[in-house]
Amino acid sequence: MKIKLSIIFCSLIAFFLLESNGIKSSVQSDYIIQKKDGQIILAYKAFEDFLNSDKSWKSYKSILLDPFPSVQKVHNRMIEWGSIDIVKFPKEVENFKKDDFEKFMTQYDLKTINYLYDSVIEMAHKVLPPVSNKKVDLCFYLPYGGCFVIPEDSLNTICVSMYIDPAEAEKIMAHEYSHILHIDRKPKETLTLRGEVVSEGMAVYLTNRIIKIDVSNSVPFMPKSSFEWCMNNEQQIKDSIKLELNDTSQRLYKRYISDGAGFSVPPKGFVEKTAYFIGYRIIEKCINKGMTIEEICSLGSEAVIEKSEYFKNK
Repeated sequence: MKIKLSIIFCSLIAFFLLESNGIKSSVQSDYIIQKKDGQIILAYKAFEDFLNSDKSWKSYKSILLDPFPSVQKVHNRMIEWGSIDIVKFPKEVENFKKDDFEKFMTQYDLKTINYLYDSVIEMAHKVLPPVSNKKVDLCFYLPYGGCFVIPEDSLNTICVSMYIDPAEAEKIMAHEYSHILHIDRKPKETLTLRGEVVSEGMAVYLTNRIIKIDVSNSVPFMPKSSFEWCMNNEQQIKDSIKLELNDTSQRLYKRYISDGAGFSVPPKGFVEKTAYFIGYRIIEKCINKGMTIEEICSLGSEAVIEKSEYFKNK
């Protein structure tokens, strides 16, 4: 009798586990749009589910982080960048209010989201065809900010925060996908300001070609007035960056790449994101010398800068 009861008990546990996993799997699949070469992950919808829960850290993990590895990677990146405090954040989520996020959860519709994946990638391939068979995922998330690419051996994930104005989304998508087309071609390098300058410059150049906008509007989150400041102060920026090309610290992001209070601390008198402008000018120099985009993308950053001769002339 004890054996029979034990079997029944184990069967019930297995049943409930399967049911629970089935529900979780079903919810997760409802928030994923399958594409030929990847998927769109609507992780912000899972965040909304969290806001309708008891809002405990356990629920945050089980509803958002565990079922969606891409959001876990975003979470880890935020910790790495110092955007969230690993100790305080689990308590902070308990105080999230749905009203504070309502606007951001509804400002993108599915038509726009699908356009960003299908049409922008198609336009990009007309400028620079892909060279790898890697899957490309596009993840829309909350409650974190920012947008960036997470490159891996068999997958590239474009991460886009729902905080971003939909009016900027096409440019953001073109910029981040440009990084993927570049990453899949260039030699692997360790972190340096030199590498980041060339990387961002190529993304700006390709964005300009893909969606055909004025170059002064091609840098994500850089106002046209800041681009004009760069044009008028190019030599000053060039001299500053040239001295720091070999910098390998996280400081380089704050000085020349990041934007926003608390993230960006540019050199005194500088606007934010000047590495994007200088990088664009380097790529432009290479193109004017007759180099193809394909050729430039295949080179390491040191070789690109050397061939451009950008820092050799006053």
